[in-house]
Amino acid sequence: MINKKWQSEISEPQRNSIRLGILAGLIYALFAWGWDAFSMFRAHASLPLVKLAIGLLPTIAVFALVSWVSTRSNHMVARMLLWMAAASILSYLVSLLTFQAYGTLLRAAHPQFGAAINYITPAGIRGRLFVIMVLTNILFLVGGLLLDNAGEALYSSLGTVGWLIPVLLCLAFFAGAGYTADANFNAELRDQITAVDAQLEEVAQLDLQTLSERDQRMLQRFTRLQVDLQGPRRLLIASFDDAFSQVQMLIDFNGQWAQCLTLNGRVSTCELME
Repeated sequence: MINKKWQSEISEPQRNSIRLGILAGLIYALFAWGWDAFSMFRAHASLPLVKLAIGLLPTIAVFALVSWVSTRSNHMVARMLLWMAAASILSYLVSLLTFQAYGTLLRAAHPQFGAAINYITPAGIRGRLFVIMVLTNILFLVGGLLLDNAGEALYSSLGTVGWLIPVLLCLAFFAGAGYTADANFNAELRDQITAVDAQLEEVAQLDLQTLSERDQRMLQRFTRLQVDLQGPRRLLIASFDDAFSQVQMLIDFNGQWAQCLTLNGRVSTCELME
C-alpha cells in the first residue's frame, strides 16, 4: 500500500534521481575510502578496511536522503542547501574516521599499546578541513544539480549515449569529491605505511651474496631485530608529528612486535618491544 502510494507520488525520472543518488553515494565512498582500504590491505596494515566499512552505509544513507528530499522540493535554493549540508557532513566524517575514530579503533584492537597510539589531528589537517569542505561543497553542488538531468535522461533518452554521458558526468563530480577527501586526509598516513612495507619487502628479497652498500645499511636496520622478515606482518602507525616527517611505527612480525622510527618515510631505527 505504502509502496504503491510512493510510486504514484514520485515520477519515474525522480525515482531514477534517487537511484542515481544512492549510486553516487557508493562512488563517493569508494573514492574516499576504497583506494585507501585496498592500498592498506596490500601494505599489510592493521584494520585496513575499517574506515570503508564504517563510512560506507552512512554515506549512502546521506546521499539517498538528500536525493529523496530533493525530488520532493521544487526550490533550487533548498536543493543547493541540502547538497551543501551533505558535503560538509561527509567531509567532517572523512576527517573524523582518518584520525580520532581510527586511532580509537587501533587502541581497542591493540590494547597493549593503548598509551603509545596517539592520533591527534595535526594542525595542518585541521586548517585544511575548511578548504576541503569548500571544494567538496562546490563539487556536490554541481553534481547534485546534474543529478536531476541524469535522472531525466535515463527516462527519456532513446539511445545509450543519450543517458550514459549525463550519468557519468554527474558521477564524476562525486568521484572527484571523494578523491579530494582521500588525497587530503588518508594519503599522508597511508603513504607512511606503504613506504615502510615496501622497504620490508625489499629487504626480505635481498640477495645476501650481492649486497650493495645501500642494501647493507638497509638490512642492518631490520636484521638486528632477529625476526622472520619473509613471514606475515602487520603494520600500524602509533604517532606522528604535524608534518608526518617523523613517524613512530609498530610492526607485528607474527607475534613479535617491533617499534620503528621513520624519518620522511625511511626507516631510521628499529627495536624489539618487550
